[in-house]
Amino acid sequence: MRNLLSVLVILLLLTTVDSLAAPVSSADKTHKLVDQYYAAKNLWGSILGNPPRPLPPEEYPPDSPNNPGNPPSNRPPNCPPDGGGGGGFPGRCVEAVCKQLSRFDCDDKDDMYEVTRACRNVSGPCVTSICSRMSRFACDEKVEVFEVAGLCRGVVDVSCIDYVCSRLSRFDCDEISELREVAQQCR
Repeated sequence: MRNLLSVLVILLLLTTVDSLAAPVSSADKTHKLVDQYYAAKNLWGSILGNPPRPLPPEEYPPDSPNNPGNPPSNRPPNCPPDGGGGGGFPGRCVEAVCKQLSRFDCDDKDDMYEVTRACRNVSGPCVTSICSRMSRFACDEKVEVFEVAGLCRGVVDVSCIDYVCSRLSRFDCDEISELREVAQQCR
């Protein structure tokens, strides 16, 4: 029991000295947490073996009357395919965005066109995660939700954002500027 108590006292002293040593800026702290997240992923990858290799690029057959053709040329490379009916990127994003907005902001063709345009290459779980960290009134208008969708663009795996924000205090990860910094680091 005495050994356990002495170890706890030593750990307490070390953490106190470490926290008093040098103030760490928010950007440095975020960068360190993101590095820790990816280091842990790499560690698990090395423990479990080599991660699976990425799938080869899809080869599309030539156009024919039965084949509608190749995907549009304006799609950026390395973007996940569009999924229909809520399973893919735009569907899940549209669902997440419309849940944040009032029902009158997602009820006609023009509104849905704006939402789908804002959801291009944006994952729904990212929008949900970021809006859930902000106050309810900071993510309930089109401009605000579209800004969240913009900073989620290109973030495929939201677990990095969730990890970093779980390690920061609630008040260090609840404003759009703080979440923008985290999302940029997690790309």
